[in-house]
Amino acid sequence: MTMKRILIFAAYFYPHLGGYEKNIYELSRRLVENGYEIDVVTCNTEGAPVEEEVDGIRIHRLPSWNILGGTHPIPKPTATTFKTLYQLLRKRFGLINTQTRFFSTSLLGLIFAKFKRTPLIHTERGTRHSVLSNKLIESLSKAYDHTIGSLIIRSATRSIGVSQAAGDFLKHLGAKNTIVIPNGIDTDVFRKVETGLTKSLGLNGVMVITFVGRLIYAKGVQDLISAFLMIKETIPNVKLLIVGDGPYRCQLEELTAGTGCDKDIKFLRQKTQDQIIEILSVTDIFVNPSYSEGLPTSVLEAAAIGVPTVATDVGGTREIIEHGETGLLIKAGDVAQLERKLCELLANAELRKELGENARILAKRKFDWDKIVDRWIYYCIA
Repeated sequence: MTMKRILIFAAYFYPHLGGYEKNIYELSRRLVENGYEIDVVTCNTEGAPVEEEVDGIRIHRLPSWNILGGTHPIPKPTATTFKTLYQLLRKRFGLINTQTRFFSTSLLGLIFAKFKRTPLIHTERGTRHSVLSNKLIESLSKAYDHTIGSLIIRSATRSIGVSQAAGDFLKHLGAKNTIVIPNGIDTDVFRKVETGLTKSLGLNGVMVITFVGRLIYAKGVQDLISAFLMIKETIPNVKLLIVGDGPYRCQLEELTAGTGCDKDIKFLRQKTQDQIIEILSVTDIFVNPSYSEGLPTSVLEAAAIGVPTVATDVGGTREIIEHGETGLLIKAGDVAQLERKLCELLANAELRKELGENARILAKRKFDWDKIVDRWIYYCIA
């Protein structure tokens, strides 16, 4: 029965929202449905209960700082932290799983695995060294990857890349036993729905471009805003929806101030899964202008709903977007190319329809959650 107990170390988890935590939650929930006992150690960035059970997943939240503009949580050395960790040390687990090498929770997971002499499975969601606006911190992050990050990866019994690009990055950091198991998507849930958002958001008679994700520098939303302002000069009946929140939101809002497009660029803040499905259902083109990705959850969600996508060719994105078949790929940071491809799709309804339909077929065939969980159990537990 011990092998049925898995301890996961994740920097972010429910109720924090984002692709990272969403995928860890979905994997955990489905492992519970398959008879496994799942404990998750995470950072308490939301002021949530220290201990909680959600859908059979036991969550242990550590008091934390959230540094680097709210992008990097670090557990605080408090009495609550030590009590929680001590209680977990007294339990027996058959497997310990760490999520992404640069989070301090992964180092904590390595220490646990060594102390408990328990097999460690590491999951890597990155495909390159961190992209940050502060170049000094970016250099320090790279140094961390090649020391502590590499130690975590080389100590793992097996390392999982969520895309082929993530698997290649694992090898770059010294991983010996790697496998690719992508993030999943529930295409029964993520499908186009009827909604009244067109009226409530004032979208009647306009084309809608949407971004969904965390608002940080590395997501490249600043490039999307710049491209959109160029598009508005020739295509007036288009609006941009920016869904999500984060430490870079104020800077992004400043980019739109005084442009005359305040009513055409809507910052919708954080939304629930059901609300995101509604937003994507009224979206004509989805854009992911990121500088770095593992396997982008937002692109998977758009694909499942059948929304044509323009995305930067970074990380594992090309494993979802086959250029000209399920979407369009562009070079990261190339605002002019982004503007051209968006104009191309805005002017071609047949192409939008074809790309969207192909994307949904691919999502169902390649990224179904049931297949992903079966692979995880076979390669990591069985």
